Amino acid sequence: MNVNDKIKQVLKDKNLTPSYFADEIGVQRSSISHILSGRNRPSFDIIQKIIRRFPELGYDWILEDEQPEYNQLTNVTQRPIEIAPSSPRKVAQPEILDEKPPYIAPSQSSVAKNKEEKTIERILVFYTDGTFREYSPA
Repeated sequence: MNVNDKIKQVLKDKNLTPSYFADEIGVQRSSISHILSGRNRPSFDIIQKIIRRFPELGYDWILEDEQPEYNQLTNVTQRPIEIAPSSPRKVAQPEILDEKPPYIAPSQSSVAKNKEEKTIERILVFYTDGTFREYSPA
């Protein structure tokens, strides 16, 4: 039984609609629809939200393909695991460079032309940890 089938089994055992389930775990309804249809597999973030809302399921049961079946009568897995609390995630701080990039003075004609034709739409700053921040002019 794959993870998509297990989510279907949870909905059936707990008599939940996909919409209610999505609202309960805090994800978009379309995400659950795609998972139930087999179009997508759930992300680890969605699995974490499921386990936070339904801790009796356990990570072992939901993630492993060859685990004992979920016991509907007791709402526990056959092999429960303990999950240690996670430590706060450290957010990487952006590096501040002391050096400024070399300045190249544009010609007067290109400055006048650029002022008329171009405006800044947005600025994206990418960090080494894979996150980014977007800035838009006010």
